[in-house]
Amino acid sequence: MLRPPRTTGHLIALLALLSAAPAQADEANDAPVSPAMAVPAAASSAAPASATAASAATKGPAISPRRRALAATGAVIPGLLVHGTGHFLLGEGRTGVSLLALGGAGTGLMIGGLAGAAVTGASRRVIAPIVLTTVTGAGLFGITLLADLYGVLAPEGGTGSPPSALPWVETQLGLAYVHDPTFAYRTFVVPGMDLRLRSLRLSGAGWFALNDDNARLRVETAYRFLGPGTPDGPRAADGSFLELEAALTHHRYTSDGFSITTGEVTLQGRLDLAHIGPTLRGSFAEMGWGIGVEAYRNGRRPLEGNELLTPHFAFGMYLGHEGYPRGEAKVVYEHRHDGYAAGAKITGLGSGVPGHLGLQGRVYASPGWGVLAEVQAGSAYVGRLSLLLRPGGSP
Repeated sequence: MLRPPRTTGHLIALLALLSAAPAQADEANDAPVSPAMAVPAAASSAAPASATAASAATKGPAISPRRRALAATGAVIPGLLVHGTGHFLLGEGRTGVSLLALGGAGTGLMIGGLAGAAVTGASRRVIAPIVLTTVTGAGLFGITLLADLYGVLAPEGGTGSPPSALPWVETQLGLAYVHDPTFAYRTFVVPGMDLRLRSLRLSGAGWFALNDDNARLRVETAYRFLGPGTPDGPRAADGSFLELEAALTHHRYTSDGFSITTGEVTLQGRLDLAHIGPTLRGSFAEMGWGIGVEAYRNGRRPLEGNELLTPHFAFGMYLGHEGYPRGEAKVVYEHRHDGYAAGAKITGLGSGVPGHLGLQGRVYASPGWGVLAEVQAGSAYVGRLSLLLRPGGSP
């Protein structure tokens, strides 16, 4: 009688065997090519033949629709729990192992964080590292799940390429709708602007309600240690970046008689997932860890203070390689509860703990003009559509 694999190593071996079956069935269409065999053969040929052989070894064989469909199915079942399954079935074992390891690390961090919260009773003295650990683990788990699915479905070369530079000035003007049964506001006008100089960025944005006395103002300043900067700086190799951001937010609920002012610092970054495997070209992952201090004012009462944790993560993809339209789209988790979407509305022990999910897309139809669309779902639902302008059409 067959028994289920007891270890991760056994599971990987089983997946490798499963991937061999569709490979043999589709041998005529996608017979594997070993780079180790292709390189010596190319070296013994003339220069043009060498370049052709090397290109063929890098490109790899075509993948049949049947095998790609099998890999996509595997990325969901059992890939929902065993990340990397889709890549094992696709014949991309090295990428599959990387996704499996990162997803496993995320699971371990989540379990460790939740166990720490249970043991300490979620004490305020230790809750900050517990929350940051748990959200980081959830980020690795969610990112590797989506990356596995992207890698088996994306076209060769990925869905798009990152820009090598960012504009000096980018402005936006849009409308937003917030459905929150607790408050009267619904419709907002949302202006904003980003100013950049090499590695420095200064940003400002506002949300102004049209049917209530409610407004949210935010200013940010950030220093980018690495990654794309303005066109007058060195060109970045890809879209990966690391930056430190400081922000100040003031949100006044005038008609409800209170206001919140928040100061925060966040370390955040992006990694282009092509660094993990070639099938992940065109996709990226983001992660950020932040902490802030809130000051509440309720009528004439004295100010009340509170700490705020602002970790977040995202999985996204670039859209378009050259020319226009071109942009990016991403799925985002924000742990913060002080925005219009606030935290997730759930019942039980987890009530009030998780943050909200969002989906954001940014596409430029020309060098100067673009559009931004965003939806968020937490205890309230938020939708926004903004017109983007890059004066001068840079970069």
